[in-house]
Amino acid sequence: MSSNLPHQEQPQTLPKTTAPELMVVVGEPSADKHAARVLSRLKELQPDLHIFGAGGTEMEKAGVELLFNCNNFAVLGIFEVIKSLLFFYNMRQTLLKAVSERKPKAVLLVDMGGFNIQFATALRKAHPKLPIYYFISPQVWASRPWRIDVLGKAITKMLTIFPFEEHLYTDKKIPARFVGHPLLQDLPSPEDLPEREEFLSGLGLDPARPVIAVLPGSRKQEIKAHLPVAIKAIQDMLKVRPDMQFIISRSTERVAPLIDAYLEASPIKALMQGEKKNITSVTLSPNYALYKNVDLIWAKSGTVTLEITLYGRPMLIFYRGNFFSYLLVLIFKCVKNVGMPNLLAGKELVPELIQLDCRADQLVKYSLDIFDVPGLKQEIEAELLTLRKELGQGDFVDNCARELLALTESHG
Repeated sequence: MSSNLPHQEQPQTLPKTTAPELMVVVGEPSADKHAARVLSRLKELQPDLHIFGAGGTEMEKAGVELLFNCNNFAVLGIFEVIKSLLFFYNMRQTLLKAVSERKPKAVLLVDMGGFNIQFATALRKAHPKLPIYYFISPQVWASRPWRIDVLGKAITKMLTIFPFEEHLYTDKKIPARFVGHPLLQDLPSPEDLPEREEFLSGLGLDPARPVIAVLPGSRKQEIKAHLPVAIKAIQDMLKVRPDMQFIISRSTERVAPLIDAYLEASPIKALMQGEKKNITSVTLSPNYALYKNVDLIWAKSGTVTLEITLYGRPMLIFYRGNFFSYLLVLIFKCVKNVGMPNLLAGKELVPELIQLDCRADQLVKYSLDIFDVPGLKQEIEAELLTLRKELGQGDFVDNCARELLALTESHG
């Protein structure tokens, strides 16, 4: 990945305005989008509020004064981060200085746990009474659980996007509130998506026959690790269920050529041709119409499993990484399950085929279980839709904005 960081960047802090101020620190494009919606709503409620800090293009459009633009550092991998420690140290010091000089009414930290947890700690030490709110909790439930205690000493309140996260904090006497999940604001209603017959016929598949979608990932290393396993599983599945159809998702244009190369060299190539083909590949972004209109999804572990959950589709979650990464996960993880639907349900609702279990025979076995036991498929679908209902209990934009309004509307 590129690491074109502006190491010499020395943002000029503007003189403190007479209007009330709020500092916001965001480090990733997705979080920038969510924060911008909250801040736009907050500005509607309190037009004289001045907002400054670190963020991205969407926050800038919302009228935020950016001391640092996250587009310059959000794409960093671990080695680029190590090389750029001086940059992040200077960024932290600049933001700390800005708080001391401008005395904002409150600070909102959004996601980016690697930076914001340390920043919150330094901020609390320098300003013991300053309200520090945190939106989108670091995944303290997945690994490094001690971070919740560090956060508890630094922040004033956590605004969570999952219901179970609220209880993790309140159980430790740390103020927290589930405000709703941002994804639900962008998700189209199933009624607004193409129907099964239209969608599958358009891909040259038979709507009357069962369909499995295969989502191998969006990075090249994920395709290399997952697609050969999926191709072997497709071959084996068709031996026992020749009526089965498959849609392989090319999640991005960047990995599409690699996926095509694997398919071109594989034995299933012949099944992707002709009027009665069993297999096709698609490039859809987002994949919502795909989720709605298939019977089962083989999905790489990640955010995509939450999207699938919200459409109530049964899935098998799989993942295979390099041994070193897997060893780190084993050392630091503190939850039994890693799939989002299982974390939300508090049990293994859908199978997880991780590392050594990520094999063709396992994909076939669990797929046959779901297709051969109709009651099981219906039960999974019903429980997944229940999770959607729970996640939908809150408008995160308005909830977050009103939490911040209570901190910033006073001029005293």
